[in-house]
Amino acid sequence: MSRGGTAEYLARLSRRYGIKPRKSLGQHFMIDDDVMDAMIEAAELGPDDTVLEIGPGPGTLTRKLVEAAGRVVAIELDPEMVEILRRELGDRDDLEIVHGDFVELGIPENVNKIVSNIPYQISSVVVSEVVKSDLDLAVITVQREFADRMTAEPGTKDYGRLTVLVSLTCDVEVVRGVPPRSFVPPPRVSSAVVKLVPNPPEEVLEVGVDTLERVCAGVFPYRRKTLRNALRNWASREGLDEDELLGAVPPDLLDKRPMHMTPEEVLELSKALKDVLR
Repeated sequence: MSRGGTAEYLARLSRRYGIKPRKSLGQHFMIDDDVMDAMIEAAELGPDDTVLEIGPGPGTLTRKLVEAAGRVVAIELDPEMVEILRRELGDRDDLEIVHGDFVELGIPENVNKIVSNIPYQISSVVVSEVVKSDLDLAVITVQREFADRMTAEPGTKDYGRLTVLVSLTCDVEVVRGVPPRSFVPPPRVSSAVVKLVPNPPEEVLEVGVDTLERVCAGVFPYRRKTLRNALRNWASREGLDEDELLGAVPPDLLDKRPMHMTPEEVLELSKALKDVLR
């Protein structure tokens, strides 16, 4: 690229603007060209793609995305980073820089892919939006532990509501690991690039992803209890009718524990509770 390597680009911005990553916003700036190039390759970007980047920071990934995609929408919460992006990259017609909070704004219309080193504290929010979207795909960098939870097997310590939600709605692939040295400053955790392709089967669409998400949120806090007791606790917590919940569930599921239930069994549970939860 004409601007030189990413580490040099960030060093130049640091000298010019006195950039200091803000811990309160979880800012860790990606400087590893190999990782970013792998993300772009995994996303199969082309001139027909409109890409969303969440939390672009000073634009280390953004400047690669605008070269690979037809259009980029970058949503940034930090006003200082927004100003830097506009000064450094804002003269491009194929880049829209939005000052705002993704948690409030969600996925803009006409975006068909997400490629982003997302702020880790909103990983769950981003994935929840992806699984309910009609995106072609999302390639995101997350904590390694979060990636492990997305791909875990029933009965393991990492298996839970995230695993079920993702496995029932997306094709998921861990593209590569990302060491702490790939960021400035280095985080205390390892990371991973994950590719999500929303692909919910008709059965999931009939139940509704919102219902599936609500059931997972309802029973997995009690993952080690029997489903019978998990439902009782959920009913008590949210003021639901305990007898109605228990009466709607197939009896063969009640003695299972959420941590051992397969995604398909959780889908069966969601289907049984759909009318009760309206």
